[in-house]
Amino acid sequence: MNQSPSRILRVLKANQEDLKITDDQLKAIEDLTYSFEEKMIDARSEASKQRLELRKLMQDRENLDYAKLKEALSKASEHRQDMVIDRLKLKDEIVNVLTPEQSEALKSMRQERFKDRRGTFRRPSARERAPRPPMNRQQIKKDF
Repeated sequence: MNQSPSRILRVLKANQEDLKITDDQLKAIEDLTYSFEEKMIDARSEASKQRLELRKLMQDRENLDYAKLKEALSKASEHRQDMVIDRLKLKDEIVNVLTPEQSEALKSMRQERFKDRRGTFRRPSARERAPRPPMNRQQIKKDF
């Protein structure tokens, strides 16, 4: 789930009948996403403070305190890791609210939606690319 929680909520609301999601399930998912978004607002604020702290530490290049810098970088890295873990937990919590059938239907809906896009974003294979003309020194001399 790389999309925002509010987006998955909109998708579930729009497809509530097709996925046979009850109002109670939708309410539970809505509560989960709102609490997650609230947590992410706080986390982004903390990340901004950490970036400011790093900028402050990096300003005095002649008297750089490497121990403090390492500590600040570790703290920022740990914070980012926590945000990733929280996003994955949200996904699992949403899946736990849904029945296995609903989960499978949502997964197949997502696959169907992106099926046509696969060709758009992939790099062409060697066979599909236009052949390059051979480049050797004699040909280069001839061309110039």
